[in-house]
Amino acid sequence: MRRLLPLALVLSVAPLSAQEGDRDGEVQAPPPAHLVIPPAPILTPEEALDTLTVAPGYRVELVAADPLVHDPVALTFGPDGRIWVAEMRGYMLNADGIGEDAPVGTIAVLEDTNGDGRMDKRTVFAEGLVMPRALALVGDGLLVAEPPHLWFLRDTDGDGKADAKTEVASDYGRAGNPEHTANGLLWAMDNWIYSAKHDVRFRYEGDGKFTRETTIARGQWGISQDNTGRLHHNTNSDPLHADLIPGEFLLRNPNLTAAEGAGVRLVPANLRIWPGRVTPGVNRGYQILDEEGKINAMTAASGPLVYRSSLFPPEFLGNAFVAEPSANLVKRIILKDQDDGRLVGKNAYEGTEFLTSTDERFRPVNLYQGPDGAIYVVDMYRGILQHRIFLTSFLRKQIEQRDLDKGVGLGRIYRIVPENAKLSRVAVNLAREPSNRLVAHLSSTNSWWRDTAQRLLVERRDPAVTADLRALARNPGAAPHGRIHALWTLHGAGRLDPETVFKAMESPDVEVRSTAVRLAETFLASPEGEGLKKRIQKLATAPSGEHPRVLLAAALALGSAPASSATPALATIARLHGDQPYLASAIVSGLHQREHELIARLAADPGAGKAAPVVTLATSAVFKSGNPEHLNALLARVDPKADTAVWVRTAILDGIEHFLPKAGRGQTMPGSIPVEPKPLIALAAAESDPGSKQAAGLLALLRWPGKVGADSDTPAVATRLNRGQRALFEKGQAQYAMLCAACHQPGGEGMTGLAPQLVYSRHVVGSEHNLARIILNGKEGGGLMMPPLGSLDDEAIAGVMTYLRRSWGHTASPVSPTLVKEVRAQSETRTKPWTEEELLSLAN
Repeated sequence: MRRLLPLALVLSVAPLSAQEGDRDGEVQAPPPAHLVIPPAPILTPEEALDTLTVAPGYRVELVAADPLVHDPVALTFGPDGRIWVAEMRGYMLNADGIGEDAPVGTIAVLEDTNGDGRMDKRTVFAEGLVMPRALALVGDGLLVAEPPHLWFLRDTDGDGKADAKTEVASDYGRAGNPEHTANGLLWAMDNWIYSAKHDVRFRYEGDGKFTRETTIARGQWGISQDNTGRLHHNTNSDPLHADLIPGEFLLRNPNLTAAEGAGVRLVPANLRIWPGRVTPGVNRGYQILDEEGKINAMTAASGPLVYRSSLFPPEFLGNAFVAEPSANLVKRIILKDQDDGRLVGKNAYEGTEFLTSTDERFRPVNLYQGPDGAIYVVDMYRGILQHRIFLTSFLRKQIEQRDLDKGVGLGRIYRIVPENAKLSRVAVNLAREPSNRLVAHLSSTNSWWRDTAQRLLVERRDPAVTADLRALARNPGAAPHGRIHALWTLHGAGRLDPETVFKAMESPDVEVRSTAVRLAETFLASPEGEGLKKRIQKLATAPSGEHPRVLLAAALALGSAPASSATPALATIARLHGDQPYLASAIVSGLHQREHELIARLAADPGAGKAAPVVTLATSAVFKSGNPEHLNALLARVDPKADTAVWVRTAILDGIEHFLPKAGRGQTMPGSIPVEPKPLIALAAAESDPGSKQAAGLLALLRWPGKVGADSDTPAVATRLNRGQRALFEKGQAQYAMLCAACHQPGGEGMTGLAPQLVYSRHVVGSEHNLARIILNGKEGGGLMMPPLGSLDDEAIAGVMTYLRRSWGHTASPVSPTLVKEVRAQSETRTKPWTEEELLSLAN
């Protein structure tokens, strides 16, 4: 039951002392004088439970609390139902962050020994960690994220404590900025382990060994999946994104730019929220508080969870829940697949939220679904949430006046269930069940059972249940989610066969069919996949039309088939369905160095107008490739004398526009090509031609060798790097991959709401002094924050700068460590990030 705190506090005006998060020129006015702010006392777990208000028809139960758990940030359920918790015990022990590098972090295992639903036993599995932030049970051990390390810990003597420690990765994010580094560790349906804020995925190969593979960077804190394996994630101010195309497919073609389908925004970034209390204790409250003293949009969205079980009513299936610790709430978002293949979301409630609290120390940072189908809330329970790097004087004052720095080392875990739910307390241990029982669990209506059973089966690779898995995958009467899990289990165990995939393609269920089509990719490059390829082509070209989800999967799968058959098939899909959302990206992702062939096929087809988006994206890829032969053949089609259909020429011109780099706020920047675009020049000169104006605009931005009157900050042709500069470039390339790519992306294209694009950014190709300043001291503006990297030495920074200024078509000069040293000396007393205005005012 909800209870209001008894006292009120009105903050007085006092001088502000500078903090790292302050911005020059900003007036940090205190909250309005009329605002009555309740105090924030440290509550007992039972008192804190009483401050929670949940949606009608549901109740909140306390599962674990201090002193059994301390500063929890992530958890996972073991096959036996025990809860494994990552405890970030060094985080912001005070407003200055002193002590955060101390090895005080722990991994604890919580157990309910008497079956009453509340944890009562604690075992410390691992300790001596610095800010651990994610964990995942794998094989006979536990993956633990301690950036920049990813550890595999094992208990080899059975005493419940880790005694073997193997480093899986030394570049798992970076230390020093806990708000912006790798976390998550989700074993997804495709049997890869994914992270938020990281561009590497891992696969367990058994016997403590892992393989790794580059993926796209996604999200900031927390990661989830839906019943088809689509990944969901978010950033602190952007509540929910989803990968409607698996990001790895979009990396197949390095010339594919600004692709759509991964990281799709499902709700507006400013989605309305309704806190249950005033929220002055937020970092920039002087900007974002409304008249009631509340924030009305997310600033710390985290821990997304897609609900996938049957404990809650059917209308909750597939809904997303997002934690917002700065507003002390959990939001429910209703997701719906559209007929055209899009996925959209909306608020489940107006004027309230699924879960709110009047306790300012309620800090829900992660959400999970348990073996019982309930939603579990990880509450870090503390006054200070913001890290010192971003802390403003406004928030520092809030902390000091209301003692928010007191009461560290606490924490709670809650469970949300329907009001009338009767949860089973029967002990489970899937790890001890025979493989055939695990196969049966793949059809459970509770996703924890399905996911855990799949993981264990993939790890066991038990040949005795291959027939059972194939029978489930082929069974038209089985639950669709069971068939999907069976298909992925077979794939993960190395026992997927073409016949099973073919049978699954015949399913009337869209999700089973699209899963089977995607998995057919495994066989399309071999002779045994010929029948599957023909079946996919038949599905994709059916006169009655196929579901957009299946068409998307078909385009992705065919991109792995031999070119002789893939290109014609993809051209057919483009002709019939090329205007459907995300399909152009899916098609072009599988056409590396063959984009010109697809364009030629489509240009020769007078009825292929629906393929215009595909031609546009393919044109952009041809231009980015810089292949002179392909460029000339493509440009010939825009010659005003060429017999080119209007839609084709328009799509090509739009593709050239798409190729040109975009700077901040969508500003188009110059782009270089290796040939003189004579047909484009001719089109621009033909003033009576409808395409003349667009051609002229493109010519003004294109650069090529020998162009007269070209004006740019950088030369059209790059000077050759000497041996020392080349070594710096290569060192910078490695540093960029480890430190920068998770936000700015491997191709420098940036991430909406998190990091700006670097391709042709004026700060990258312009003043090297300003670029050094940004890396050394950080930069803020436009709602984004680049953290300082001054801890890197001068040579490392010079390497990163050289890599940035000579990648992605950039031709700017390399940078020496001496220049970095000079800039470091000039700004050695600076403690704040640079602003855009400051950088523009500096001569160099």
